[in-house]
Amino acid sequence: MKTLILFAVLLCNAGAVLADNTMADLFARKTKLVFLGLDFTQAKYVGAVGFTDPTAIQNQHIVSWNNLIEMEPKKFSLQKAFSLADDQYVSRVEDMVKLNKSVNVAENITETEHAITEEQVRKSVSEYALSEKDGVGVVYVVESLSKTAERMSAWVTFIDLKTQKVLHTERVEGKAGGFGFRNYWAGAVYKVNQEIDSRLYMKWRKAFKG
Repeated sequence: MKTLILFAVLLCNAGAVLADNTMADLFARKTKLVFLGLDFTQAKYVGAVGFTDPTAIQNQHIVSWNNLIEMEPKKFSLQKAFSLADDQYVSRVEDMVKLNKSVNVAENITETEHAITEEQVRKSVSEYALSEKDGVGVVYVVESLSKTAERMSAWVTFIDLKTQKVLHTERVEGKAGGFGFRNYWAGAVYKVNQEIDSRLYMKWRKAFKG
């Protein structure tokens, strides 16, 4: 009898260790959130007049926009938006920096507005090589930087880092603004963060209430 009880306890503990992370876990603060950065592999740059130096965008600015998430946490952190303690939030952008080395900005400058689908987002995520394996990750899969509309559109995508399964993805826009090219589009990232803080957090919390 004691053996059976011990086996049951061990089985339950194993189940807890192996349990997938969910959105409900995130909003119940039962798992940590990892901000993975920005994925530009499917992005288009709308309005050629606004993207005159594709080499600098590819080799300098895309890296910088990701690094700002770690270098300027007071402005770009999602910790406050999700009401998380210090040990429940971390930013790790190196995987997206590596991924974005494959993009070709010059070939993706266009005058036509661009859209990607949820299916394309999920396919992209399934091909990630992520170093983080614990918690829920969030990545902004960038759809477009539109100089015409002065906005960045991105799919805010939550991932169970253990299984690399997409838990939720939603298209969000952020208005660009700031002095200089880097800051102008970094301002759009900041506005997406603000949209999460002011509106989407409560919407998601209600939708994924455990």
